Amino acid sequence: MYQQLSSTFLLFLLFFGSSSGAIVPLTGNDWTINNNESYFAQGRIPGTIHTILLAANQITEPYWGYNDVNLRNLIHTPWTFRKNFSLTEDFLTLTRYTLHFDQIDTVANIRLNECLIGQTNSMFIAYIFNVMKTCLQPNNELRIDFESPVVYALNQAQAYNDSVPPDCPPDMQYGECHVQFIRKEPCSFSWDWAPAFAPIGITGNLYLEATNNATISIQLESVNVASYQTSINQWQVDVLLSSINDPFMSQFKFVLENTSFTFQSNVTFNHNISVSLLIPNENIQLWWPNGYGDQPLYTLSVYNQGQLVGSRLIGFRVVELAQHSYGSTINGTSFYFVINGHPIYIKGSNWVPPDAFQERVTDERLERLLRSTQLANMNMLRVWGGGIYERDSFYEIADRLGIMLWHDFMFACSLYPVDELFLTNIHQEVIYQVKRLQSHASIVLWSGNNENEQAVAQNWYRVPTEKIPKTKDDYRKLYVNTVMNSVKEVDKGNNRPFITSSPSNGLESISEDYIATNPQDPLYGKFIDMRSCM
Repeated sequence: MYQQLSSTFLLFLLFFGSSSGAIVPLTGNDWTINNNESYFAQGRIPGTIHTILLAANQITEPYWGYNDVNLRNLIHTPWTFRKNFSLTEDFLTLTRYTLHFDQIDTVANIRLNECLIGQTNSMFIAYIFNVMKTCLQPNNELRIDFESPVVYALNQAQAYNDSVPPDCPPDMQYGECHVQFIRKEPCSFSWDWAPAFAPIGITGNLYLEATNNATISIQLESVNVASYQTSINQWQVDVLLSSINDPFMSQFKFVLENTSFTFQSNVTFNHNISVSLLIPNENIQLWWPNGYGDQPLYTLSVYNQGQLVGSRLIGFRVVELAQHSYGSTINGTSFYFVINGHPIYIKGSNWVPPDAFQERVTDERLERLLRSTQLANMNMLRVWGGGIYERDSFYEIADRLGIMLWHDFMFACSLYPVDELFLTNIHQEVIYQVKRLQSHASIVLWSGNNENEQAVAQNWYRVPTEKIPKTKDDYRKLYVNTVMNSVKEVDKGNNRPFITSSPSNGLESISEDYIATNPQDPLYGKFIDMRSCM
C-alpha cells in the first residue's frame, strides 16, 4: 500500500478584482500518481506518467535502448493522479465555480472530493466543468482516474458495429492497436518513425475559477481576418464574443493598437455575439511569407465598459489557392499559393511533434526549430495530421517569422468510425481548434487529413469490393459533412482555403465527389518525385 502525502498546499489566489472573482492554479510539483499500487511518485503537472516517473528515478530515459517496449506495461493499466489543495474563506464565499483543463491526455474521470465533476475522452479539446459549491471545502482533493488509452481504444473497437481498418500497425513498429478509436495523438501508438509511448497525464494548464453570479463574464472566443473587400478597400475582421450571463446591454470598444482604428458600439449581449469590423486598408501593412517581405502584426483589443476583455495578435494578408485550367488542349490544373496577389514558390517541410512528451518541449525549443526553418530559407511547414494541434506559442512564432502553415486536422493513414457520438466529438474538436487558431496569419490552409483520400481511393486496407461504396460514404461523412462543414461554420470569409486531404487533387477531387481516382495525379499541381533529385 502506498501512503498518501498528508501535507496540503495553500495555493496563491490571483484576484481579478475585489469582488469579481479569483483563480486557483492547480499545476505545480505537488501531485502524486499511482498505478495499481505498483508505482507511486510525486511529480509536476503539466506532466505525464513517463516524465514523472523518470524525474522520480523510478524508470530510465524512455528514449534509451528498447525502453519503448520495456516500459510498455505503463500504458496498459489505469492511473490515478491526486492533488491536495486549500481554499480561503473569501474564495468559498463566491457563487459560481468552474474547473478548467486546457489539455488532458486522454480518457479520465474527474473527481473533486466526493463529487464526480466530469469525464474526458479527447486530448484535442479544452474542458470546462461546472463545480457545485457543495463540492468545495477548505481542504480539498482533486482526483483524476485515467483509463489505459490502449485498453480504451480496444474496447471502443470491439463495441463498434463494423470493421475499421487497419486494426494494428505493422509488426516492425512494435505499436498499439485501434488508435483511430481514441482522440489522441495518432503517432503516440507508433509510426514508422515514432515509438509507442501513448502518454497519460495532464499536458496543459489547469485551474479552478470562481466568480459571483452577478458578475458579467465575457470571453473573447476568436478573431478572424476574414477577407479583403477590394471594392471598398477595407478588411473585414470578425470578432466572436461569448458570455454565460443572461442577456444584457453593454458598451464595447474595439481598438487596433498602434493605428488610428477604433470602433465603439452599444449592443445587446445574448450569450454570443459576432461583430464584423471594417478596417480601412490605409491603417495597415501587409503580412508576407518569409523571403517576400516583412511580417507586421497588430494587436486587436476588445474592451467592455472600459475593461479589457481580451486581445489577439493578427496579420493582414490575402490567400488564394490558384487552381486554374491549362486550357482545352491540356489536361489538369495548377495548384499554387498566391499571397497578396503574388505567386509564392513554396519551400518547406513537414512538422511532426518535437518530442513524444509535450511537457518536455519548451518555447525556446520551438523558437530554435522554427528559426532554423526560417534560416534555411523555407517559407512553409505542413502540420502533419498524425501529430497534434500545437500550443499557442508555436503559431505565434510562425506568425512572427513568416512561416506559412498548411494545417492538417488530426487524422492519418486510417479509416475512422462515423457513429453519431464520434462525429459529435469531432465537430466539437474542429470548432474549438479553429476558433483557437484562426487569428494566426501563418495558417494559410486547412486540410482534412493525412493521406486518407489516397488510402480510400487505392484501397490500402483491402476492403472487400462490396463494402467500398460504404467506405467512400463514410469518408465523405467524416471529412466533408463534419470536418469541412465545421470549419466553414466558424472560419468564414475567403481568406483561408480548405482541402479534404493531403495529398489531394483539389478541385478535381471535388469533381469526383471528394475521392479522386488518383489523388497523386501530377496533372493537378506540379509533382516532383524527390528520388529524381538525388
